[in-house]
Amino acid sequence: MNTINADQSLDIVYIDDVRVSPDGTRAAFVRLSSDRSANENVCAIWIKDLVAADIPAQPFTTGRKDSSPRWSENNRYLGFLSNRNGEAAVYALPLSGGEAQCVATHQNSVSAFDWAPDGSRIAFVAPVRADERVREDEERLKAGKVEASGETAVPGAAKDSWDKKRDKEQREHDEAQTIDPRIVREFPYRTGTDFLNDRWSNLYVIDVPVSFAAENKAKAIRLTDADTNFSLPSWSRDGSALLSTMARRPEHTDIEYWYDLVKITVPTDSAKTAVETLIATSFSHSHPLVSPDGCWVAMGRTNQDKPEFRNHTLVIQPTQGGDVVDLTGALDRSVDQYVWSRDSRHLYFTLLKDGRVNLWRVSVLNGEIEQLTDSVQEITSFDVDDAGRIVFAAGTPQDPSALYLRELDGRIAMLYQPNAAFLSAHAVCPVDEVSYTSGDFMIQGWIIMPPDFDSTRKYPLALEIHGGPSAMWSASTRSMWHEWQTLAQYGYVVFFCNPRGSGGYGEKFLGANCGDWGDGPMHDILRGVDMVVARGYINADKMVVTGGSYGGYLTAWIVGRDQRFKAAVAQRGVYNLISMRGVTDIPYFNDRETGATPWEDVSRMWEMSPIALAPHVQTPLLLEHSEQDYRVPISQAEELYLALRSFKKTVELVRWPREGHELSRSGEPKHRVERIKRIVDWFDKYTADNDKNTHRRPRGVNHGQERRSAGDDGAPI
Repeated sequence: MNTINADQSLDIVYIDDVRVSPDGTRAAFVRLSSDRSANENVCAIWIKDLVAADIPAQPFTTGRKDSSPRWSENNRYLGFLSNRNGEAAVYALPLSGGEAQCVATHQNSVSAFDWAPDGSRIAFVAPVRADERVREDEERLKAGKVEASGETAVPGAAKDSWDKKRDKEQREHDEAQTIDPRIVREFPYRTGTDFLNDRWSNLYVIDVPVSFAAENKAKAIRLTDADTNFSLPSWSRDGSALLSTMARRPEHTDIEYWYDLVKITVPTDSAKTAVETLIATSFSHSHPLVSPDGCWVAMGRTNQDKPEFRNHTLVIQPTQGGDVVDLTGALDRSVDQYVWSRDSRHLYFTLLKDGRVNLWRVSVLNGEIEQLTDSVQEITSFDVDDAGRIVFAAGTPQDPSALYLRELDGRIAMLYQPNAAFLSAHAVCPVDEVSYTSGDFMIQGWIIMPPDFDSTRKYPLALEIHGGPSAMWSASTRSMWHEWQTLAQYGYVVFFCNPRGSGGYGEKFLGANCGDWGDGPMHDILRGVDMVVARGYINADKMVVTGGSYGGYLTAWIVGRDQRFKAAVAQRGVYNLISMRGVTDIPYFNDRETGATPWEDVSRMWEMSPIALAPHVQTPLLLEHSEQDYRVPISQAEELYLALRSFKKTVELVRWPREGHELSRSGEPKHRVERIKRIVDWFDKYTADNDKNTHRRPRGVNHGQERRSAGDDGAPI
C-alpha cells in the first residue's frame, strides 16, 4: 500500500449539493476535483441513477465551473449555475435530451436561483448598484412604451457576438473608472477576496421558454429596489409571491445575523411589486422554504443577543401568518441543512452534535424528533424523495467524501465512491476518539497514529487547532482529512479536539470562551496534549502545533505562554485584537467575542492579543497569510512578524498571492499543495534527528524531490 503525501490532496474528489429528481429516479450532485495542469478547481454536475443501482454515476454537464443543480418540479429540466461564457448565469438542460441553454443572466453574475412550481419562471439573485438599477428601470420603461405602441423591432437590431463583445468591454471600462479612485461610503465594502462596489443582492424573475430551440429572449424583471441584501427566495405554491430574507441593517455583514423574513409579490399585468416584512423580531431568520402543500414556511433562526454563542434552530410559521414554532430548540444543538418531506409532514435536517453531523427529522404535526443516522460521519448535503428515502453525501474517517442512500428501514448503501481507487491504493490511518475533563467541561478529541504504529516507540506529536472559534471538528471533517492523514503518514501522531467555544456541545459550552479567547481554550487543548503524552508513545521534546484563523490566534497564544513545542505554524490568524477591529469585515463579531471594543477597554484587548506575548515566544514560528484575505487581513501577520523580528525571534512569513481566507479549502491547487509541504518541512526542520527510534517519512517518499517537482501537478475566522 502507498502512503499519502502532500501532492495527493489534488487526487481527492468531493461531493456536494445533492438533489433528488421530482420522480425520485435520479440524484444530481456537484463533483469537485482539481486539474493539476491548469491549476484550477473543477466543479461539474453529475447524475446517479437511483433505480438501476448497477448504472454508475456519470457526468451530466461538460463545464468546468457548473454548480447548484436544481430540478424543475415538472421534471422537464435540470437547471444549474455556470460561468462557461463569462459571468455566472442560469443554464437548463432538457431531460429529454439536447444542449444546455442559458435561461437567466445578469451582467454582474447570478449568485443563486429557484424554479417556480410550474417550471414556467425562475427567480434569481444578482448584485446591482443603485445607478445600475436606474438604467434597468429606464430600459424596461422604454421597452414597455415600444410594446404598448405596437411598434416592431428594427430588422437587424439583435446584437451579434461582436456587439456583445464591445458591450462587455465597455462595461469593463466603465467599471474600472468607478474605482479610479475608489470611493468608500458603505460598510462592509469588501469581503472574501473582493470589494463589493456598492452592489446589493436584489431579486429578479424571468420567464422560461417553452422550447429551447432558440436563445431565451425574455427580459428579467427586478422585483426589489433597495440598498440592502436579499437571500435566495422560495416560491409560494401558486407562484404569486416569493419568500426571502432581507438584511435589516445593511451596514452589517451576513455574519451579523440581522435578517427578517419578507414576502415579495411577483407582478402580473394588474399588480405591482410589494415587499412585506412578515417577521421582524430579536431573532434573525435565514433560508425560508415553503412546504410542498403551501401551508408552512420553514426557516433557520438565531437569537441576536450574542448570536455567536447561540444555536441555530429550525422553526416554522404558517404561510398566512401566525405564531412561530421552534422545532429543535430543545436539542440545544445547531441545525445545519433542512429539507421538507414531499408530503409536508416532516422536516429532515442535519444536526451538529458531539463531533458528528447526522440526519434527523421532526414532525410538523406533533414536534416528535427522531434521529435517522448515528454514525461517525459528517454529512455535508442531502435530499429526500417521495417515499422518504434519503440520498446524502458524507465524509467518514476512512473516506473523505462519498454518496449514500438511506432506505426506509434504516439500511445505508453506497451509491458512488469517487475516491475508491485512491483509497484502495493508499493506506488510511485509523482515527481514535478520546474524551477527558478540563475544568467544568468534558472535551472531545481524536488521535491519528502513523502507519505501522508501535506503542513501544516514541513519535513526534502534531497538534491541530480549529478556527471559528465556534467551528466543530469531527473525525470526518473533509476539509482537514488529507492534511491530518499526511501528517500522520509523515510520522507524526496527530491530535485535535474541540475546546470550549466550539459548536456542537450546547450553548453553555459555545459561550464559555466569551472574553477568554486565550487561556481557557488553551488549557482545554494542552490537557489533551498531556493526556496523549501520558500514554507513553510521544517524544515530548518533539511536539509541534498549527492552526488556522482562530486556530492561528491560539497557536500564537500558546507559544507565547508555553514553551513545550519545538515548532509552530500560525495560519491566517488574529494576533492584535485592537488593530483587527479596524480592518476586518466583521468588527461587531470581534466586539462580542472579546467582550469589549478598543474604546471601552484597550488594555484588556491588548492583554488578550498574542502580539503582546511576542517577547516571551521561544518557539520557531512560521506565519502563513493570504494577501487578499479581507476577513483577517494580512496586516495581522505583518504586525506579529515585525514584532518577533524586533525581539530577534525565529520567524518567517509566507505571503500567498491571489488568495483569501479560504486558501486551505478552495485556494489554487498548487498553493494548497505547497502550503502543506511548507508546514511539514517547517516541522521536520525542528524535530528531525538521527534517532532510529523515531518514525519519520513514508516509505519511498523523498520530500525534497517532491517540492522540486510540485510544478508538474471551501466559520467566521
